[in-house]
Amino acid sequence: MTEELYLVAYKDIEQKEIDESLWLKAMSHAGGDKLRAKWVYIELRVDQMLRDPSLRHSVSRKVSKPTHQSGAYMMWISVLFFLAIIAAAVSLNFESLTFDFTKGFYFLDLPSLLMVLPVAVLFGISATSWRSFGRCWTYSLGRAKQVTISGASSVARCLKVMGDVSLIMGIIGTFIEAILLLQNMHSILNIGPHLSVTAITLAYGVFFKLLAYVAEQRVRNLYLN
Repeated sequence: MTEELYLVAYKDIEQKEIDESLWLKAMSHAGGDKLRAKWVYIELRVDQMLRDPSLRHSVSRKVSKPTHQSGAYMMWISVLFFLAIIAAAVSLNFESLTFDFTKGFYFLDLPSLLMVLPVAVLFGISATSWRSFGRCWTYSLGRAKQVTISGASSVARCLKVMGDVSLIMGIIGTFIEAILLLQNMHSILNIGPHLSVTAITLAYGVFFKLLAYVAEQRVRNLYLN
């Protein structure tokens, strides 16, 4: 338990969640030397938590350790199963019960992907930080050794923002493409392919929203619940 309290105190300094009065006391003991005051602060903070049971209880959940990674395996199995179902639905000819995997190319559209994914990532970073974005997948897969509650909350928020923005950009992209299609309908002879491209952006948005939602719930289950 004492080792975890040292980790909590160290993480407090890293994330600038320090007790101001205790920091001033540490600076006083260190003679104004900030580097030395950092270690004095850790000692004072640990001593404070050891002497105050209520404070010790409040910070006992600040450090979480995932116990296993079976959920991470199930996460990837679920994603692969989902992709397999989608691939089967796309390529299966229900009349002859044969597969035509070339139909999968109908769902590949680089402009639609660029409209959804980069925007979602940038909004996720702007809502949290580069660090939180970088931790999204290590946290969701349960590979992080020590995780603070505030760090896990930031990662979950980053995943939620990315998922929500993916869906929103999918809807916006579909509206934009539909408007352009309607504006040029008089000159379009074969409308089918153009309608399919219009729907692809929304499909990408829904897909990335699903991935981000599963990862967010994984983080919440491991570290916050």
